[in-house]
Amino acid sequence: MEWGQDFWSEPFVECANLLMKTVHDQSFCFVPLWKEQETLNFSSGWIPDADGNCEESVWLFTGNPQRDSQAFAHTSGNGSIPPYPSNAVSEKEKCSYGNKRPAVIFCPGGGYEMLSYYSEGIQLAQRMERDGGYKGFVLNYRIRPNTYPQPQMDLAMAILHVRAHAQEYGIDPEKIFVVGASAGGHLCASEAYLHKELKEEVVRRLLDINMENQQALKQKYEKISARPDALGLLYPVISFSEDYHEGSYINLTGEKPELKEKLSIELHIDRHYPPTYAFANEDDGCVPVSNTIRLDQKLEEANVKHLCQVYPQGDHGIGLGYGCSAKEWSEEMLKFFQTL
Repeated sequence: MEWGQDFWSEPFVECANLLMKTVHDQSFCFVPLWKEQETLNFSSGWIPDADGNCEESVWLFTGNPQRDSQAFAHTSGNGSIPPYPSNAVSEKEKCSYGNKRPAVIFCPGGGYEMLSYYSEGIQLAQRMERDGGYKGFVLNYRIRPNTYPQPQMDLAMAILHVRAHAQEYGIDPEKIFVVGASAGGHLCASEAYLHKELKEEVVRRLLDINMENQQALKQKYEKISARPDALGLLYPVISFSEDYHEGSYINLTGEKPELKEKLSIELHIDRHYPPTYAFANEDDGCVPVSNTIRLDQKLEEANVKHLCQVYPQGDHGIGLGYGCSAKEWSEEMLKFFQTL
């Protein structure tokens, strides 16, 4: 790679194979979010423009429920398999889900200027579908030069979409979790308290771009919530007020000072905040570990069910982190989600 690291050949081949499966046997599908359709076409074989960073490029990548609803679990690469037995969710529990699996939407990190789609999206979906029995979705949300509220609206739209189409996806509409890494963690954590105003913005925009279908859209979304049922946050950006990641702040806010307080998660946590799992590493050289420590304190004060863990070594951007002290974080998150 241009920065001196060995080229990731195995992930490259794995992602190419996933795209081939999307085109040729439709075991995966890309679901565009902002153009609402009366009937979802899961088997179109549509591949979005890789260079898109606009409304039309906001999509969910998931197993095609008409072909292989848990395609992530069935195409797992070795990189997602933990170096220990995964016992957080028993086979009996996974079988009991039937057509009402818990759903999880993954928001990759990247400082709101790129998306670490493989290590913080694809691999996490493989892990949680295979070892947890979840139905996984990976979100492609808008990044720089798009600013707030557009990325948060994309996540709110994703939650509304999955909840509205729970029957088609075979998921439980009351168990829709969101998991985000780094800036993706900030995206999840901020949407969790802004969900009401974001839903209003989302519905307003949907009506603008779907003029011929306005009444149906109003009925579809008026009674459902954009609030996630739980959060999983990997080495998250939490604050824009103290010890913050400057790149995420600049890219999301356009350096508008009035957004510093609005988008500092720790200032908005109350007893209605969703149950939260979070972890970070003490040696994180990108997003200070104080972000997760401050989050833990505020969740405790608000009496919100949570588990926040700090590991000694691993730095930042580790994904599943099997090669460092945080190697069991995903097992801990699965256990935590099972208590909900």
